[in-house]
Amino acid sequence: MPLAAFQARAQRCLEASHPQLCEQALIEAEALQRRASARSAYPCQTLLLGVQADLVMQQLDAGRGAEALADLQAATRGCAGL
Repeated sequence: MPLAAFQARAQRCLEASHPQLCEQALIEAEALQRRASARSAYPCQTLLLGVQADLVMQQLDAGRGAEALADLQAATRGCAGL
């Protein structure tokens, strides 16, 4: 699964709180962070774990707004090539 597709889905979740989008983005984030771990890409894995937390918080209606979107952008940059 391409990182760009995950990034787009996660961004829509964080901006619109659509439950199904958030669920799918969370599943994709888990798969990506496992891939990062398998490649010993620990900085990327850490960034993705943060995004996962943001997605869960969004699902709980306790989103972090602009901070969550900034986390997503950092993960997208930090995981380029994953």
